[in-house]
Amino acid sequence: MNNQNTPTPPKNPATADERGARKDEVRDTAFSENRKRGVHRWTPWIAGFSGSFVRGVLERESRRCGEPLRVLDPFAGVGTTLVEAVAGGHDAVGFEINPYAALACEAKAGVLGYDAGMFADAIARFRAWADEKAWLISPPAAEPPPGFVSRAPFFSPEIELQTLACVDFIREETAGWTRKLFNLALGSVMVGFSNYSYEPSLGTRAGAGKPNIESADVAGTIERKLRDMLGDIIKFQADAARNGGGAGKAVVHRASYMERSDRVANGGVDVVVTSPPYMNNYHYIRNTRPQLYWLGLVSAPSELKEIERGSFGRFWQTVRAGAEVELAPDLPHLRERLGELRNRNAEKGAYGGPGWANYAATYFNDCQRFCRITLPLMKRGGAARVVIGNSILQGLEFSTDRLFAEIAELEGFNVVGLRETRGKRTGNSVVNSSARVGKAPKRARLYEAVVELRR
Repeated sequence: MNNQNTPTPPKNPATADERGARKDEVRDTAFSENRKRGVHRWTPWIAGFSGSFVRGVLERESRRCGEPLRVLDPFAGVGTTLVEAVAGGHDAVGFEINPYAALACEAKAGVLGYDAGMFADAIARFRAWADEKAWLISPPAAEPPPGFVSRAPFFSPEIELQTLACVDFIREETAGWTRKLFNLALGSVMVGFSNYSYEPSLGTRAGAGKPNIESADVAGTIERKLRDMLGDIIKFQADAARNGGGAGKAVVHRASYMERSDRVANGGVDVVVTSPPYMNNYHYIRNTRPQLYWLGLVSAPSELKEIERGSFGRFWQTVRAGAEVELAPDLPHLRERLGELRNRNAEKGAYGGPGWANYAATYFNDCQRFCRITLPLMKRGGAARVVIGNSILQGLEFSTDRLFAEIAELEGFNVVGLRETRGKRTGNSVVNSSARVGKAPKRARLYEAVVELRR
């Protein structure tokens, strides 16, 4: 049996040109860099990769191909790949199953088409409306989303009143792309004046030892975000004009890539840059529930369940209690590892090793589906960069990057290499959490890596 923690040497090692070109790619993929960069900073996001990493990949492949690229991100998140593609003059297509992330992706990817003067006028109207404080005279027409239920009041009464008034303004005074930008601004700041916070998962402020927020200038907070976005739009458009860019276009599909990849023509993709959800059970859907409900993107728990069932790898909660999930990829050492996991804390049933083994098998089966779907969409010689992290389940480490590379090779990809990019990432706190009972036999280390593939 192969040791899963030892990289499998690629059958098609990198050429000298490829090795040299990697120097142009930023080593650290951390999304945190984006929080300070225009357009990328429009909405916080716990996962993803840096814009500079994507830009390095696209510059490298553009030099190789000598023409504008056709770029694909199957798990587009909040749009890092698409923004960088558009900035570089490339055409891009992205898929995103989470409606809030898709909203952010659409808003950011459309930056070259916005009329900055029109947006500035809309912000000025919002400021004038806020100065009148009409919500103190007559109650807003908007109501809290009825399907949204939280353990503690999400907003304090005064803040909820202001938020509902802002929802009224957005619905009545904006339209088209301006409404999309206003909604994104509200979604990106709303947790900040709520009684919840990310630690890193969404939970009550009280549970994190923080006081509730009783009073805040909601409209002022949204306006500041809008003005930041306006400045980013102006700068992005100016940079694109100065650099001769601006020809690139992006299309975002609010859908599961695994189910709707038929929207991409076979043999047309030059480069894939993506980061699928990690096998850490971070629940992106539940952690964006406030935005999904308050922005009117979902209205009932059943809609959330549908998104969960269609998500890559699903979630532990959706597969833990079902029949035993068989591993599809022909990897005997992984099957043995899953058997070891299944026997961990077996007396706990779905909450022990058996439930987590179902989750892991589902995840690796989806890795196979992803590779099988993606290979025919790419041009011969096309490149893929997949950013992925290792996982700790019930105290057992799974080197997900290396396992993904093995699966990709089984499905016909050439594995050019594996590069660890970060030795520590958000999520260390979950290694020995109650959900993953059973401490690792040695000090656990979480990392991210780039799996480099070529067709």
